[in-house]
Amino acid sequence: MARQAREVSKSGNYYVSLRGNELYVTDADRKRFAEIAAEKFGGGMVYGLEITKTEIRMAVKEPPKGISMAVKSLTTVYARYFNNVNGREGKVFEGRFRSTPLETKKEVDECVKNLKTSAPEPKKTEKPKPAPKKTVKKTETVKKNAPEKKPETEKKPEPKKNLPSWLL
Repeated sequence: MARQAREVSKSGNYYVSLRGNELYVTDADRKRFAEIAAEKFGGGMVYGLEITKTEIRMAVKEPPKGISMAVKSLTTVYARYFNNVNGREGKVFEGRFRSTPLETKKEVDECVKNLKTSAPEPKKTEKPKPAPKKTVKKTETVKKNAPEKKPETEKKPEPKKNLPSWLL
């Protein structure tokens, strides 16, 4: 059976929901998801966001690249982050994301009102200033009657002749 095509919003606003078994472990994971969402949908395009252990719901404005590509990019980046930080492998989200078009401003406002948290603050684009370099003076102590050490030269092990070249 073929999938039903997504409904396209004339206004470009959508209610999106994603499901999974464990979508965050710490509050840092939740904050990171909000940061990635703000980045992928552009600043101010995420109207509202709610993250629970098993579901993420958000009201968003469709970016120029389209809703599907934005959500795909968002879920891929977050899944890589989540798996790396928490030492996991495999899927984070299950199935397709669900989207419902929000055509009027009233529908968008009602949807945002029903979400428990508001949209994330957009990141500041200022570059951090580099820390000043500290200079450290080295002092050497010389021991009397100490023998001089000669630097040891490291010998590289010679490759074994009986192995194929692609194993060397």
